[in-house]
Amino acid sequence: MKKFLKNLHSQLITHRLIFKLTFHRVTVSELWMTWLQDYKKIKHWTDQRAIERRMALGEKYVFPFIGDKHPKNITTIDIVSCLEFCANQTTQTQSKLLTALHQFLSWCDSKNYRNSKERLPTDKELLEPYLGVRLHNTQRNHYPAIDWREVPRFINSLTSSKSNSVSKKILLFSILTVSRSQSVRLAKWKEINFELSEWNIPASHMKGKQGNNRPHNVPLSKEALALLIELHKEQEINPDKEIFSRNSSPISGNAVRKTIRSLNKQMACLGQPTFTDPFQNSRDIVPHGFRAAFTTWAQENDKNMMLVEKCLAHKDPNDRHNGAYRRGEFVEQRRALLQEWEDFCFSEIQKK
Repeated sequence: MKKFLKNLHSQLITHRLIFKLTFHRVTVSELWMTWLQDYKKIKHWTDQRAIERRMALGEKYVFPFIGDKHPKNITTIDIVSCLEFCANQTTQTQSKLLTALHQFLSWCDSKNYRNSKERLPTDKELLEPYLGVRLHNTQRNHYPAIDWREVPRFINSLTSSKSNSVSKKILLFSILTVSRSQSVRLAKWKEINFELSEWNIPASHMKGKQGNNRPHNVPLSKEALALLIELHKEQEINPDKEIFSRNSSPISGNAVRKTIRSLNKQMACLGQPTFTDPFQNSRDIVPHGFRAAFTTWAQENDKNMMLVEKCLAHKDPNDRHNGAYRRGEFVEQRRALLQEWEDFCFSEIQKK
């Protein structure tokens, strides 16, 4: 009899739990603090404000997008929305936000708020096609890049498309300046020096930890400058306004990647080869991959690799003193190199 009553009690508890989960749809915003309190018990944080900081991450970058969702309904696209909003606000917090989201959803798995057999939407391999930031360090996870010999065909297809979208222009400008997506998307008119044909990127828009990142100037090739002059004529100029914006908001990285996916669909409809990376399971190329194409083009054509690294805003690996002595910017030499790159990019158009 006692055993029967014990089993009955256990079944009642189980049914109550099922009833609670069925009729009370817990949400991310409700669970976030519970996760932090649980995580504190198993994780010793040297930062006394760790919970406060992670709570702030949730309130600012998570709750506005997925705060009302049940953890099991969160998708990779939802995570992308959080990360892209974060990237538009600050250059320093995106990786911390991704880590927090991954830890939170892993905790949800352990508490049966999600199906633990399903892949986490925060997995970097799922996010990489949507984000223009480096999430992997291993070679097999590099950005899907275009073969450098295919760049002229891509530029011909891009410029021949009927679309006159801002995403198309920002993609072309990124390719010609071999710049990172974030720097281009956040570029403002006050950064452009039309007299010197230069784009002066502030340190806050550059990759690197706060305080260690440096400003970078980009000498503009003819087509890159012409593109800016055209936009300058079309817009009501505000020095603090983003150059590439839609409805007064910066263009998202996903919008630029959609341009490539749309172009690939057009190529497929025309029976032409699409622009994919055969070394990345034939995944669609991404804007960041053109930086790799530029580097390979330079290597194959015996260009000065020190200038290439300068164009890419990479640190000189041979500079032991981290710029203390080697302070030359080689602006005109880089301008000549970027003009050669532009001429190559437009070579298929020039042949017609």
